[in-house]
Amino acid sequence: MVLSRRPALRRPSVSLALILAVATVWIVWGSTFLGIRVMVETIPALLGSGARFLVGGSLLAAFVVWQHGRGAFQVTAEEWRGSAAMGLLLVAGGVGMVALGEERGLPSSLAALLASSEAAMVLGLRVAAGRERISAATAVGVGVGVVGVVLLLMPGSRPEGTPMTAVLLGLGGAVTWAVGTYTGSRIRTAPNLLANVAIQMLVGGIILLLVGLIVGEHVAAGAVSSRSFVALIALTAASVAVYAAYAWLLRNASLSLVTTQSYVNPVVAVILGVFVLGETVGVLTGVGMVITLLAVVLVLRAERQGTPPEGLPTVGEDSPTMEFPAPRTAGPAGPARTA
Repeated sequence: MVLSRRPALRRPSVSLALILAVATVWIVWGSTFLGIRVMVETIPALLGSGARFLVGGSLLAAFVVWQHGRGAFQVTAEEWRGSAAMGLLLVAGGVGMVALGEERGLPSSLAALLASSEAAMVLGLRVAAGRERISAATAVGVGVGVVGVVLLLMPGSRPEGTPMTAVLLGLGGAVTWAVGTYTGSRIRTAPNLLANVAIQMLVGGIILLLVGLIVGEHVAAGAVSSRSFVALIALTAASVAVYAAYAWLLRNASLSLVTTQSYVNPVVAVILGVFVLGETVGVLTGVGMVITLLAVVLVLRAERQGTPPEGLPTVGEDSPTMEFPAPRTAGPAGPARTA
């Protein structure tokens, strides 16, 4: 997520709202991996995900118009293209591939752990592009992350019967999301944060539906179970609630608190996967989980403490971590802002 400068915190008046927002981002966001796993039991991955984001994006767009008026969507052609590109990479590519992986047997807990490596991937892309000086602490964090992902991909770490194809789809979703997060900080998108996210969800949802129809996915009458349908509804609602809460936190909470979702979400997903779906976590998977989460903590801490080269963005101004990038309204070297 591209984080922006925020006004002074108003701590005395937001305690209850802060608790609700953090709980939403931690628990609801972490539960989406479980929701996807249940949804794809009887609903095709691409069609289900497409419907989720198309409806969720429509609801979020209506909320934006209610809060800010139609002017929030009066953007330039370049900004439309930027937001649409993010919808392709983040929603259609990132979430779509994870849903396909879970449909093919990828446990929700393992999908979440693979997704937690995105922070290290984004930082690796920034280093490769020459936009970040890598410190010793950062190098250790990225290296630890690589070790964690390798452990998670090893045959002994996967529950019996989990095909490598499903695991690679989950990893591919993480890579695509990381590329989208990095790219989103370099291009122009809709100036309003939630309008930007709504466009991404709508475009991604349409792409997922079209691809699903092209590859022959269909929903047979009476074949959808009640729990899959409830999961689809819950995922749709979560899409709106989580991003609204996250946007609120960007303006009213500290950066250190906001970034905790990167390592709390996978823990929530693992706990839910084990206790709700009965997924197993072996010793090797447990070790990989600890190493991967340690890497996330190290990378985020290194980003907050590091000093970039002169002329390059600093953390808190134009620094992607995870999830939907915030809008970019200046040129490639200018600051990002959220409205």
